[in-house]
Amino acid sequence: MREAVSDIASHIAVSHKIQFEDLDWELARKHGLTETEIQSLHYFADIESQTVHYFLEVAKLKVARDPELLTFLTMWNYEEYFHSYALTRLMEECGVRVMTATERATEIRQNARFKAKFEDFAQSAIAVAMPKTFIALWMFWGALQECLTTQAYEELARQTTNPVLAELCKRIAKQERRHFAYYFNQARDRLSGQKFAQQFCKAIARAFYAPVGGGVKTDEQAARCVAGLFPGDKIFEVMGYIEKRLAQLPGMEGLDCCTIWANKVQPMLPNETRAKSKSAGQPGSTAAA
Repeated sequence: MREAVSDIASHIAVSHKIQFEDLDWELARKHGLTETEIQSLHYFADIESQTVHYFLEVAKLKVARDPELLTFLTMWNYEEYFHSYALTRLMEECGVRVMTATERATEIRQNARFKAKFEDFAQSAIAVAMPKTFIALWMFWGALQECLTTQAYEELARQTTNPVLAELCKRIAKQERRHFAYYFNQARDRLSGQKFAQQFCKAIARAFYAPVGGGVKTDEQAARCVAGLFPGDKIFEVMGYIEKRLAQLPGMEGLDCCTIWANKVQPMLPNETRAKSKSAGQPGSTAAA
């Protein structure tokens, strides 16, 4: 069964800049932000501001110049940029010193690590050698990342005592769910009946999965951000949910890339956010099931 929003016309009809001008900034200032919330918002804003660079890289590729795909990517880029802008505005209103979204995007990209440059090279090579498989991988990867992004915003909305932050996160999560729906449906269609593409995507995910932002953030920064929102064994519950959701795609049964990542980063985490159960994330455990 398709998600509620599945075709490009539906996306065009509902696409818009995230609304934040109507938020009660005085109320936001009254409640303020915790140190953990500030760290999470900095990470989110940093990564959202990089969407334009991801868009520019993929738009260079001949295989990606499908009119429908470019239409979606244009809307995706526009909406994600204003997520960063709105998060930056909220932090500023709460007294947090922060660069503008544009300044942040420029500085972060200048400091992009070797991994980001290698990823650009690798995706270009795959796109030339296996164009259909590349598009399937792009859609699958997008669904994988948007699923975690949505969970993160929704969790921050649940945790915070700042009602303005909660409302903004809910609004952003609503758009992220729509992005996920597009990627998920496209991945399903492009993986259907394509055995090699299915095996390739699964292998790439097992070998290289990490939360979005790996090219411009360190592995430890990404791990601390995710574990800060989902501490202890909860990180495995969330990763298990994502795997179950993506396992509904053709050939993705038994997907375990997120659990593999969560296990790998445990030593990077502060003791207070590490998984407490020795069986967490291991095959057969409740969290990973």
